[in-house]
Amino acid sequence: MTTTPAPRLAAVALLLALAACVNPNAIGVQDTGSINGRVIDASSQQPIANAIVSVSALINQQTGSGGVFLLQNVPVGVQTLTVYANGYQTNTVPNINVVKGQNSDVGLVLLQPST
Repeated sequence: MTTTPAPRLAAVALLLALAACVNPNAIGVQDTGSINGRVIDASSQQPIANAIVSVSALINQQTGSGGVFLLQNVPVGVQTLTVYANGYQTNTVPNINVVKGQNSDVGLVLLQPST
């Protein structure tokens, strides 16, 4: 009995689909690390609560009452952090090297009051 091309093609398509499900890179899982720091007012040196800290449109977090943040599941590689809060100028922290399974501490992020 000979197999026609259509069933063979369907079998190959099924095998490729199953392989994609097993490969984590095929479904968007990446190597990640984290970034942490503290956002403070550049003039008063006081922590800024509720500032928005982001690495991309998909990774955002609000600071707590102490201005502290921890961004998790950040893709490995060189990242730029953007921080903004009402009444302050936006600040960016470039060239943060995120390493798989490690935390990158950016320390204090200063925000200048808006004029």
